[in-house]
Formats: sequence, C-alpha cells, structure tokens
Amino acid sequence: MMRFRERWFIAGAWRSWVPRLLAAAVGLILLTASLVKAMDMDLFIRQMRDYGIISQHVLLALSAWGLIALEFALGIGLLIFYRLKITLALTSLLWITFLGATSWAWLTAATEECGCFGAWVEYSPGQAVMENLILLVATLFALAWHKESGRRQSLAKAWCVAIAFLIGATLPFAFGFPLSRITQSPWQTIEIELSKLQSKGLNEVDLSHGSHLIILMDTDCEHCKEALPELDALAETTNLPPIVSLCPNDESARTTLIEEFHPDFPLVQIEESVFFRLLGIGDVPRTILLKDMRVQRVWDRHVPDRKMVEEAISG
Repeated sequence: MMRFRERWFIAGAWRSWVPRLLAAAVGLILLTASLVKAMDMDLFIRQMRDYGIISQHVLLALSAWGLIALEFALGIGLLIFYRLKITLALTSLLWITFLGATSWAWLTAATEECGCFGAWVEYSPGQAVMENLILLVATLFALAWHKESGRRQSLAKAWCVAIAFLIGATLPFAFGFPLSRITQSPWQTIEIELSKLQSKGLNEVDLSHGSHLIILMDTDCEHCKEALPELDALAETTNLPPIVSLCPNDESARTTLIEEFHPDFPLVQIEESVFFRLLGIGDVPRTILLKDMRVQRVWDRHVPDRKMVEEAISG
C-alpha cells in the first residue's frame, strides 16, 4: 500500500513539475530572443524583410516591434506560471507561425539567416525549422500535461504580464531605435542622418549643394568587393556626380581594401550605428543619389549603370 502511494506521489509530482520546468525553459528562450532582437531592431527588420513575406516598411517595423513585445510578455508569463494553459497555447501558436515562416524561407531559399537571435547566433532557415519544431513539441507537451490547480490566479501576475508587454514594447527604443523610424519613410531617415553627418564635419565632400552618389559598403562584404569595378566605372564617367563611400570599418580595414582594389573614390569611416541607420532595411552595397541633400533614388545590392543614374538625375 505504501509503495502504491509513493508511486502515485512520484507520478503526481512529475505531472506537476515537468510541464512547469518546460514552460520556464521556453520562457527564458523567448526572453532572450526578444532582448537580442530589441538590441538591434534594424537588423531584425532587415532579416524579417529577407523572408519576402512582408515588404512594406511601416508594416515591417510595426511587426518587428509587436513581435518583440509579445515574446517578452509571453516569456515573463511562462516564467511566473501565469494561466499556463492560455500562455502555453499562445506560445504554441507563435512557434507554429515561426515554423511556417522559416519553412517558407528554407523551401524558397529566400534568405540564409533566420533572424531568431539577431546577430548573436547565425541560424540557417533549415536549422531554425528544426529548432522551432523542438520548441513546439516541448510547448505542446507542457500544454498537454499541465493541469490547472483551480486556484484563483493572482491579480499581481496579470499586472506583471501587462507591464512586461509594455517593457518589451519600449526595449527597442531603450537600445537606441528612434520611434520616428517607424513613421518616417526610409528616404527621410537617410536625409536626416546625412544632414547630421554633414554638420559633424564630413570633410571629404559638401553634401548640402549639388548632386552626389553615396555608397554604403562594408570592406568585409563580398558583394561590395564584387561591385567595386562597377563603382569605379561610375567614378571614371564624366558628367556624373562625385562618389564617396561611407563604411563602418576602421583605417586598417579600409587601407587593406584600397591596397588590394585601388578604388577611384574615397572611403570614409562613419560610426557603425550611423551606418546601419543609413542602411535601414536595405542591402550593401547601397547607392544613394543625393541632390541638395534630398534623396532622388536608392539602389540596393546592384550598382546602377551610367544611364540609370542620368535618368534619375533628369527625372
């Protein structure tokens, strides 16, 4: 009789604590993911864009913002065991959504990075699919085996989850992402950042008057290196605006690139945070046509030819 009771007690404890441990583990993963994404929301927005599911700038920014807040709130809810049946069900829906998005990216080869943990962990969509499957199974297991105690849920826990959602919504701005970036067009952001950069002293060129071609590039980027011959061709073409390249790399990296490729235009170092604000959700190399500090046209990844630049200037 005692052995039966001991077995029943052990089985009951297992049914009680294993789902909670799984919920807490999933909660920690959600919290970590939301924090990493909030630390570099520009990167997260670019990674979301690469999936090819959402393309509109404002909708992308709002989706990224809302996802960070939701992950943070669900993570806190799981850690404090708030209405676990509901919280686990919502988390399962989140994993299913992620699973669908990463599966789409994997099948279509839309992107090489899943963006699950920002720049901290580089996952391919295929790896992300497996991770999301494991997390979905763990969450569903916890959901199936958890039994509500029947006690009235603490109002304090509900407030904790609500406050967590608000904190999650403010995290990107706490890490330097300006609210205006959601409402402003990408071109407005470029103009504002370049005007700030000019006022700080961009000695190589006066951007406030006339037309200029600004190239955003990274000395470590293979696409940028491959584009150098085309950029040199533009720089050598008469009657086209002067070219200046802005990059986040230090003098040593720029010197190495210059000695190897001998570009026909200057490479100017700017702060990494400014570089990524100028890049926004675009790709390097990014070519920006400016006229009197107003953006006329932007080309991402592919360098425009002479005819395209002339048409953009005349248009």
